[in-house]
Amino acid sequence: MKATPIAWLFYFRHMKIALVINPKAGTLRSKDALIESFERKASELLPQSEFRILLTEYPGHATILAKESADNAFDICIAAGGDGTMNEVASGLTGSQTALGIVPLGSGNGLARHLKISLDPLTAFTQMLLGTSRQMDVGMVNDRKFFLAAGIGFEGVVAHRFAGKNTRGFFQYLLSSAETFFHYQPINVAGSADGIGFSSTAFTLTLANGSEYGNGAIISPGSKIDDGFLQFIRIKPFPIWRSVGLFIRLMTGSLESSRYYESQTFRKLRIESAISLNGHIDGEPVVFGNVLDAEIIPMGLWIRHPQAAIPVLPTQKV
Repeated sequence: MKATPIAWLFYFRHMKIALVINPKAGTLRSKDALIESFERKASELLPQSEFRILLTEYPGHATILAKESADNAFDICIAAGGDGTMNEVASGLTGSQTALGIVPLGSGNGLARHLKISLDPLTAFTQMLLGTSRQMDVGMVNDRKFFLAAGIGFEGVVAHRFAGKNTRGFFQYLLSSAETFFHYQPINVAGSADGIGFSSTAFTLTLANGSEYGNGAIISPGSKIDDGFLQFIRIKPFPIWRSVGLFIRLMTGSLESSRYYESQTFRKLRIESAISLNGHIDGEPVVFGNVLDAEIIPMGLWIRHPQAAIPVLPTQKV
């Protein structure tokens, strides 16, 4: 396999690269074969570089491994897994000079999709090695970091139901959504966004840093990960016969044109509720309690993204 001429510009560059792999990731079928492919590709493209593979062993372990990589001045720490693994690695890298890379192996892969990273693992890995680094904003909600989206209401209830399923994937998420929908009651909340008060009855509430939830579901088409703001999105209660149309809008990036869609930018937000709030952070279920405090950390994380000027090298499926 021959590299492109532009790829040769990286050949003699020395970098320190860590690859954090979640061996239980949803789409990971052959761990050993994939690791061998990653090692071969790193040796082929960056033979002068230091390359380490680190496997997670328990929840939260990826954050520890990422912090250690940052403390040891690694240039890149790549998260190979789903959105939960991405969140853990990114949480450990926030505030450091080590850039987050993403090899999507999950069912949603929201941030990878936002950044136009390939969903093929070896192609994505190549893009991370030959890409460039930029800074992005980081969201904080009740002292926990998020990088794509957090939310409460319908999406929070679905996240909890989906987490209890034995299988993953888009179909299972749709099934969890359908199971929740017919018994779900909208939530009543109050609070303030950048000091301006509000009260709302909502079907779902999203705090968005990026454009989508994952699986191509675009909740905030105008969101940018480097503009210094988060989006506060409220989907108002709607008649059941509107559900199919709203789902189509969600999957085609046109949800913001719906009469049931409201959005505003903010830097600091507080949401209060009379009931405990089930929610999610980058798709992982959490319980926020009765109060949700959110804010943005502008340019808090370095992240790798594909460089359009560099053609992706031919790869093989693993």
